[in-house]
Amino acid sequence: MLQRSLCRFGLVLLLAAPAAWAQDVDRIRIMLHPSVAAPGALPLAALTKLQALAGVTLTASGITRTGALEFALGQTLPDADAKALLRRLREDRSVLWAEPIVPAGILAKSLPQSPFQGRKLMVRLAGDAAPDWNVLLPRLTDLAGMPLAVDRRIGDVWVLSLAEAVPEDMLADMAEELQLDSAVQYADPARRAFPRRVPNDPLYPQQWALSDAIGGINAPAAWDLQIGSSGVTVAVIDTGITAHPDLAGRILPGYDFISDPTIANDGGGRDADPSDPGDGTSDNECGDGIPGEPSFFHGTFVSGLIAANTDNGIGISGLDWNAKILPVRALGKCGGTFDDILDALLWTIGVPVAGVPPNPNPARVINLSLGGIGSCPQAFQDAINTALAQGAVIVASAGNDSEDAMDSAPANCSGVITIGASTRGGDITQYSNFGRRVDLSAPGGDGQLADWILSTGNDGVAGPGSPDYEFAVGTSFSAPYVSATASLMIARNANLTPGRIQDIITGTARSFPSGTACGVSGQCGSGLLDTSLALQSTIPGVSVAPPGTVPVIEYYRSDKDHYFMSADAAEIAFVDSALGGLFQRTGELFYAWTDPLLAPLGAVPVCRFYGSAAALIDSHYYTANATECQFILNHYPGIWTLERAAAFYVVLPDANGACAAGMLPVYRFFNNRQDANQRHTIDLSVRRAMLNRAWVPQGVPPDQVIFCTPI
Repeated sequence: MLQRSLCRFGLVLLLAAPAAWAQDVDRIRIMLHPSVAAPGALPLAALTKLQALAGVTLTASGITRTGALEFALGQTLPDADAKALLRRLREDRSVLWAEPIVPAGILAKSLPQSPFQGRKLMVRLAGDAAPDWNVLLPRLTDLAGMPLAVDRRIGDVWVLSLAEAVPEDMLADMAEELQLDSAVQYADPARRAFPRRVPNDPLYPQQWALSDAIGGINAPAAWDLQIGSSGVTVAVIDTGITAHPDLAGRILPGYDFISDPTIANDGGGRDADPSDPGDGTSDNECGDGIPGEPSFFHGTFVSGLIAANTDNGIGISGLDWNAKILPVRALGKCGGTFDDILDALLWTIGVPVAGVPPNPNPARVINLSLGGIGSCPQAFQDAINTALAQGAVIVASAGNDSEDAMDSAPANCSGVITIGASTRGGDITQYSNFGRRVDLSAPGGDGQLADWILSTGNDGVAGPGSPDYEFAVGTSFSAPYVSATASLMIARNANLTPGRIQDIITGTARSFPSGTACGVSGQCGSGLLDTSLALQSTIPGVSVAPPGTVPVIEYYRSDKDHYFMSADAAEIAFVDSALGGLFQRTGELFYAWTDPLLAPLGAVPVCRFYGSAAALIDSHYYTANATECQFILNHYPGIWTLERAAAFYVVLPDANGACAAGMLPVYRFFNNRQDANQRHTIDLSVRRAMLNRAWVPQGVPPDQVIFCTPI
């Protein structure tokens, strides 16, 4: 009853104070891409470009602890004009994210007291020098007021632990104290996070969320444009996965990042098995006064909404018919902790994590149907910045507390797309969080069972039982619809940046129905998700080649683990039609010139060789280096045949491996095998994948850039 009363109070707030959420904006916060500037740095050229994009004077006013830049605007802008300004900034490749700085007075209220306990702090130290823990730990212990020990390292973040658990609010106070030491760049409590769902009852065979004329996402019309690509990986950081026939063939090898065996509930800590053993609890097991719950296989449910096999004659329809799911387990009994989620996020994008095998399938989309109270952990913001710089889209549920989403992490982290839950009638649900931090709303279910969300599940209570289909409600199930929409957009145009994807999805959202709380208040984001409109506004990559250029299309031959690329339209058509059984498009492409008269001065031809099958090669080799091209001709006659002296034209990087303005670096990888295959990519997720697969990078150091291609 208390939960329902709070939800109703939230709806009253929505209807009562619409004006509070259309605020004028006089300050903004921007995170630059690391290729443009180091965190916290602002080169003059970058400032000039930002001001040109913004159309107003930008005066630097501060730097966050994670390196974001804060600016005062030359003039106060109405909310609509500020959104347009931020959209222009986000769509530029030099910007990871941009957002308004919300005055402290607008925040709804102080955080509720956490009922949970924790014993870990996430600390990033200033500078790059190796810490002398014999000196530093006693200082930090004095500030914290309790003995600290080094637990482990996550990238640049150190996890420090207490001998005994303390209330999370006390842990947060300790983090604030640690930041007083000049050696500490930032410190966060490792709070607990939970799946974003509401308890449910199962079984009703209808997916209104895909097609309902009012509250649905218009999936059937979207499928006429795109049904997805198996080359797109969507990571689900959640409770893990259970076997289900409707997910057959769609699940990649994942990992279990839960470090506490008690939370893991599978007999151990971290391991390579992301299977969900169940998260059922008894009364008071997760904290005094917290009732027990049966197992709910949350990760399986979320995965089904994104990628359940569609048009296969059984079960439900996933929104993306072809994408692969990367199950990354970070939530178990009584939820999970942000240090484990941080490790999971970094591994998901391919960053090496100590003691864990490299991830060969870095994700382009990351679904976070989880969260906890409090501000965005600064260590988590750092990881999000890294993911965005690599091109990953991050989608987070807003939370189920009927409160301001600004108080819920990771929904309140900069750069994520934050999703509220809507009803079948197109209004906010009773439980959904709301506020300026919500980007848009998507179906989450509410009211009668027929209006809940249906997906893949498992009938187990204490542990896994048999696969089934279940109903549930929550912002947990709104986020996957947006994640799957993003994956369909990437399949349509793999060169979209995260900022561009966010702007298309929010910009094509349908207006809330007239008279609804969301329609009146403006606290539920830009509107209701419309997957079809988002795809209609996503111009296919092959259709947006810069003037004078053509797309260079990449193919993959799975039986040989070979990549092939072509810029010749006739050859591309032949491969698609006659060799489609052998060579499949990966969805990756870049642009080049085929007419040297249209190419810029200094452009060079790319030689394309074919290595004979008789020499056990049966592969193609590409080089823009005239010396290398001649060397192959001179030394490997009969083994390598020059097929095309100018397969296409590109521009070479400078001596430092840098590309000119308006150009993107292309990275080349070599398989280092007798069959001598290469892969070329502009996609940083693909670059990370090839490094993790131990293919050899080749090009101009330090980043091994082989040539440059126009944007």
